[in-house]
Amino acid sequence: MKRFSPLYIALSGLLVFGCQNSSKDQNENVVSKRYIHKYGYDVSKEEWDGASYPGQVITTLRNGVTVTASYEDGVLHGPTTYTFPHSHTTESLNIYERGNLVKKVTYDIRGIPQKEQVFLSPSHVKTTKWYQKGTPLSVEEYHNNELLEGEYYNEKNETASRVSKGSGVRITRDQHENIIAKETIENGFPILKETFHPHGIPHTVLPLSGGKLHGEKKVFAPTGEPVSIESYKLDVLHGPATYYQNGCRYLEVNYREGLKHGKERHFVDGETVVEETEWMEGQKHGPSIVFFDGMSRTRFYYNNQAVSKEKYRELCEIEENIAIMSDRALNKE
Repeated sequence: MKRFSPLYIALSGLLVFGCQNSSKDQNENVVSKRYIHKYGYDVSKEEWDGASYPGQVITTLRNGVTVTASYEDGVLHGPTTYTFPHSHTTESLNIYERGNLVKKVTYDIRGIPQKEQVFLSPSHVKTTKWYQKGTPLSVEEYHNNELLEGEYYNEKNETASRVSKGSGVRITRDQHENIIAKETIENGFPILKETFHPHGIPHTVLPLSGGKLHGEKKVFAPTGEPVSIESYKLDVLHGPATYYQNGCRYLEVNYREGLKHGKERHFVDGETVVEETEWMEGQKHGPSIVFFDGMSRTRFYYNNQAVSKEKYRELCEIEENIAIMSDRALNKE
């Protein structure tokens, strides 16, 4: 006879309780549900479930959305629509074939289509987007996350840019026809992304590799003045980083694998150095100098701990001697 631990019994109880609660929550969101045979007459839930009638299930939700789902042989087949809350206007339309989603269209409150997705296969999708006035904004084909083809239109319905066989320029506009991003595409993936402020001034320049930041990232204020320039290696800060205030440089930091490593400098008016600190692998390590009124004051750090100049030199000598002895031991081996 099998014996079950108290923990197993408790977890089983929680699982059952969770499923019951999930079902209860779904039922609480439903105000009413009708089952309509395709010939137009209502049937009970029991009849519907037992006979797998062709027809529609119309569900009214507590949030005011009405869902009309078409079925055949017990699976979704044909249109399924979702209305805007407390409205007869369709917000989205899904088309199914034998339970498989083959098309999805979303609309604005006026009933004008905004986006259409045609699922050519589980991994191949063709997406069309429209401006608010109903003219096409873009047509794209993706295989998984890889952009195969794309055509992008301006407000005059003219082709502004295109991607062909996985290479080209992808333009993203908002519904008000403003360009919000440009992406340089190679082999189906972006290698450079530029974003823009609402009035067209560049906002960010993002070099990419495999979807990760890789290279020099630049950020600009709405005035066009620089905010920051940072070096990245696969999404991790690596190399020099410079930060600006009102267009003037105020901070320079060096990074290695995401940690401060090297000199950190603070500036006044973009040129005058007022503080300089040495970092090693994310810790203050070495001299930290503050400049003021033509003079300077220096403090020393060793592994992020403030020490005297003499103590710093002593610790550095010990470190060097240990390194020399380690090298000798390795050479003997």
